[in-house]
Amino acid sequence: MARDKRAARGSDEPQPQEEMTVVVLKFKGSSHSLHKGFDAVTQALSLLGPGQSNNQIVVQRQPQQLPPGEGDAIDTEAQNLGEEFAAAEGTEEGSGSGNGKAKKPPSTPKYTFMDEFELSPEGKPSLKDYCTEKDPHSDQDKFLVASAWIQTHGGTDPFTANHLFTCFRAMNWKPQVDMTQPLRILKSKKSYYDNPDRGQWRLTSIGLEAAENIKKE
Repeated sequence: MARDKRAARGSDEPQPQEEMTVVVLKFKGSSHSLHKGFDAVTQALSLLGPGQSNNQIVVQRQPQQLPPGEGDAIDTEAQNLGEEFAAAEGTEEGSGSGNGKAKKPPSTPKYTFMDEFELSPEGKPSLKDYCTEKDPHSDQDKFLVASAWIQTHGGTDPFTANHLFTCFRAMNWKPQVDMTQPLRILKSKKSYYDNPDRGQWRLTSIGLEAAENIKKE
């Protein structure tokens, strides 16, 4: 009976317990900083030794969007201008962003086709003849050619966005959402345009020269 009591008392004695520690680390920063942090954690793990084998450290590394390499940079002026002209067309209504949420269409100016604007003035090349002879293909060339005709043959200097809109419609060219955005780009990048007053535009001497140099291929 005494043996049974000792056995019973022995069963009540506390049993050795094991311990497990889980540590979750979250790093935020540049790619270089994340690599340094991860290396520090790896070094700390190695210092724990075999006696700490029951400890577990979990490292979570958030995905980073790395900057493009230098070889991916687009550094030609013609390509940059092309991208800016494409961006000037704006976002169509109802289009969505990459996260599935619809973008609100930007407020855009409204333009009017000017019926009273004479596109075939007597004794001068008509808009259609002038533009057909130049045969511009890029948006930049179309704006330059239309502006040159308005200023030199259309009898309007300075002109407005409505004049350009009228010419684009008459030539069946697609008007841009903001007809003055290309003018602002070419004013800033090339000094092709001048803005003498609000809403008024004219080609500079170098802008006229650039328009005259556009030839049919």
